[in-house]
Amino acid sequence: MEWLVSALAGALGQRERVVLAPPGKTPSAVLVPLLAVDGKPHLLYTRRSDHLPRHRGQVAFPGGRHHPTEDRDLQATALRESHEEIGLDPSHVRLLGALDDIETVGSRFVITPFVGFVPHPYDWQPAPGEVAAIFTVPLGVLRHPGALRQEVWDFDGRQVPIETYPVDGHVIWGATQRITRNLLRVLDELPGAVPH
Repeated sequence: MEWLVSALAGALGQRERVVLAPPGKTPSAVLVPLLAVDGKPHLLYTRRSDHLPRHRGQVAFPGGRHHPTEDRDLQATALRESHEEIGLDPSHVRLLGALDDIETVGSRFVITPFVGFVPHPYDWQPAPGEVAAIFTVPLGVLRHPGALRQEVWDFDGRQVPIETYPVDGHVIWGATQRITRNLLRVLDELPGAVPH
């Protein structure tokens, strides 16, 4: 696992990242938590509460809107939001680097994802009313041929092609799916055999 963490940090540090700053979009950041469960690499996700005004019930990475008065930068945003949402102490995160920025489609956000290696086991503290569940998915499951599904969803009468990762009753789609896919692409480019 240490090899993977070091190689990923090196790759993220060397690659040219897509940086977006379109007018009228709100800067935000998420943490993409990587952890070792029984020695195998997993990603941690949350399922948002059904009572939230935006993206209710969706699978997400911990994160949110950048507050310039509180956060010195977007990395600080990702760490602050992770602490608020899942009780992750920022000092327990080994930041490995940032993935490409992405824009949300339905809401007006630009998200900067930061990959961080986090401890396991951990005493997660889901924020009441904000986080309905915290779960992990093995990287091997996400990288398995056939894991990525192509579907057509109905949005107010419009038929929209959507890519999803359905896992254990959860459906990873939207911005979270695109961030996951971008991380998997970086992993696929690492030299040597990446453990599944």
